[in-house]
Amino acid sequence: GGEVEMQAPTPEEWSRILSMTSYACPPSPILLILLLDPYPPKLLRQPLHSLFLSLLIDARFKSRFAAALGGAAYRSLTTLFCAGVGTDSDTPLGFTVQIFTAGSLVRALGNPAAVTNLLCHDGGGIRSSSARVAQHVVTIPIAHNIVRCIHSNLLGATKEVKEAIKVAAVSGTVGPDGTGEVVNPSLVYQPGEHSMTALLPASPDDGFLDSRSTRHKRLPHLLRDLEYIFETPTTSARLLLAVVAAAAQSADAPLYSLPRVPNVKPSACLGFPTVWARLLRLGQGMDPQKRRISGGHVEYEQNRWLEAFGLSLNLAGAYDALAESPAAASGGGGSESDPENYRKSVGNLFAALLKEMKLWLYREG
Repeated sequence: GGEVEMQAPTPEEWSRILSMTSYACPPSPILLILLLDPYPPKLLRQPLHSLFLSLLIDARFKSRFAAALGGAAYRSLTTLFCAGVGTDSDTPLGFTVQIFTAGSLVRALGNPAAVTNLLCHDGGGIRSSSARVAQHVVTIPIAHNIVRCIHSNLLGATKEVKEAIKVAAVSGTVGPDGTGEVVNPSLVYQPGEHSMTALLPASPDDGFLDSRSTRHKRLPHLLRDLEYIFETPTTSARLLLAVVAAAAQSADAPLYSLPRVPNVKPSACLGFPTVWARLLRLGQGMDPQKRRISGGHVEYEQNRWLEAFGLSLNLAGAYDALAESPAAASGGGGSESDPENYRKSVGNLFAALLKEMKLWLYREG
């Protein structure tokens, strides 16, 4: 056969890719090993995990590992994990307990500049040859990332979304180059949309209770990671007080700056209370007990209530951690302990919850 000539993407194509991507960063050995971890046989993965475990005692390696896992590889690994790839004891996600319980690492993963520094670091600061690359590093805060992963996995397992995927595949909605890629606008990000600006829709049904991620207890792992982050000192207060740096006044400096997203106005970025309240809305009305209007009177017992009950308990645990942590932080030092900031953080949380309750009552969003 003839040789296939590979052409580099044009600046316009790069701009479109970066405008929709959740992360973009230079490759590193740690990052590549993490991204490829689900694919080799178990005999190869186990020695690698043992090597990681022994190296995590080194502070420098632990910070690089945290940046690669939390800043880039987390979404890919959790998507495959919720799809049934790997087990609880055979995945790099088992290291999150050592990363997300360290306050310094959680604060770094929520700071775009700190994550960029770690992803481009090579011993003595950012390399001069990578200075231009660092300008194009894109990550989203770890708390936003985890909520997004949980929400997308639940939403993708609903009956309506599965049916939309089947219809798109059958109708031949493919890319213009004939690659067969599904480009249904309702299923993929479009230019100008980004995970930090586009709010995911509410669940059209509770079909996710029958999915592998719920029945096989995959989602509790992600919600447990979220609890670790909420329980680190001052993190919850920073999340609930998040303001966009570009919109902040000098007298009210942000405690937690949202990241810079290419081709997106900073004021369009979603705050954490908004995405968190939308996630909680997915758990509203799960497995409703309805009397059948027609048909026989024989009722067949179903076990879906077990999945609904378990998921609601996991969501409640994460919510309790988020709601209680600002109160704990108010007793310490720093700007997060200011009673006025505590009042604002709780107010932001309740405002987002009340908005989602209104949308749910009026069947909007």
